[in-house]
Amino acid sequence: MISPEPVYLFLGPEIGLKTDEIRNIQETFLKKAGESPELHKYYPYDTSIGEVISLMKNGALFSSYKFVTFMNVEELKKDDIAELILYIKSPGTDCTLFLVSEKTSIDKKITGAIPKKSVRIFWELFENQKKSWISNFFRNEKIGISGDAIEMILEMVENNTNDMRNACSKLSIFFGENSQIEEEDIEHFIYHSKEENVFTLFKKIAAADFSSSIEILHKIALSGEGSPVQLISGLQWQFRKLLTLSQLFAKRYSREEALSKSQIRGKRNQQTYIDGLKSYSTRELQNIIILIAKYDILARELKKDNHLILMELFIYYCVTRKGKLPEAYRS
Repeated sequence: MISPEPVYLFLGPEIGLKTDEIRNIQETFLKKAGESPELHKYYPYDTSIGEVISLMKNGALFSSYKFVTFMNVEELKKDDIAELILYIKSPGTDCTLFLVSEKTSIDKKITGAIPKKSVRIFWELFENQKKSWISNFFRNEKIGISGDAIEMILEMVENNTNDMRNACSKLSIFFGENSQIEEEDIEHFIYHSKEENVFTLFKKIAAADFSSSIEILHKIALSGEGSPVQLISGLQWQFRKLLTLSQLFAKRYSREEALSKSQIRGKRNQQTYIDGLKSYSTRELQNIIILIAKYDILARELKKDNHLILMELFIYYCVTRKGKLPEAYRS
C-alpha cells in the first residue's frame, strides 16, 4: 500500500532523528506515489487542534495526500485531547498526522489511542555515538577532524543530531574539502564567523558587560539559533570552568598550571576566562552556578513566549547581582 500509517507519535529529546524519520516517511511516499504531497506544520500556541483536524478532513488542494506535523503535543488541553482522540479513532484517508513531543511520555489517552507500531521514543545518543556521528559527518565531507575539535563541537551544541548537523554543516562550508580541523580552528571560526553564540555571550557576561550581553542575546534570539536550555547549558559549562580556574588560583597555582588543569585552551579563550576572574569572586561564581540550575528548570517549564525575558532576567541576576537572587527566590 502506498499510504503510510494515518497517525504517528514521535516522542523524546532527539530532535534530529525524529526529523529524519518524518522526512524518510515522506520521501518513501513520494517515490511510491510519484507526486509531491502537501506538507503542513503547526504548534499548539498558534493553531488549535480543531483547525488542524478540519484541515486533515478536507481534501488536499494541490495534491492527493497531506502530511501534517503537530509539534509540542504535550501542551494540549483536556478538551483538545478529547477532540484529537476522536480523530485518531477515525482518521482521514488521504492524510498522515505526525504528533511530536520532546517529552518521553505524554497523556496516556493519546498514547493508548495510537497503535504501538506507530509510537516511537527517540532517545539522546550516547557520548560515543555523538562522537562517531560527527566523525562520520566530516569523513563524508572529506574533511579531517581531531578528537579535541569533536569535543569542542559537542560543547557548542545541544545534545541532538539536528543541532550537531547544523553546526557541522557551517564548519564544513567554512573550512572546505580536504582540510583538517583542530580545536584552535573552531575557536577561530567562532570569533570570526560574525555570528553570535553561547561563546560570544559568555565573553560579555564574563566581562560583566550587561548591555553588550543583552545585545548579543537579542541577536541570538533573532537568528533562531540556541534555545534557552541550550544557552544555559553552554553557559553552565563555561562558568564551571571559570569557577575551577578561580579555585586553582586561590590555591596558588600558576597561570599556566591553572589554565591547563581547567582545560582552557587557545590564547583568545584563555584571556576571556582571565578577564572573568576580574569580574567575579569565587563565592559569586558559586552563586551563579546555583542561579544557572534554577533557571535551567524554569527554561524547561516556561512556554516559548517567555523565553527571551527569562534569559534577560538571568543575565541581569548574573552580571548585575553576581548570582544573588532576592530572598523570596532562594528556596
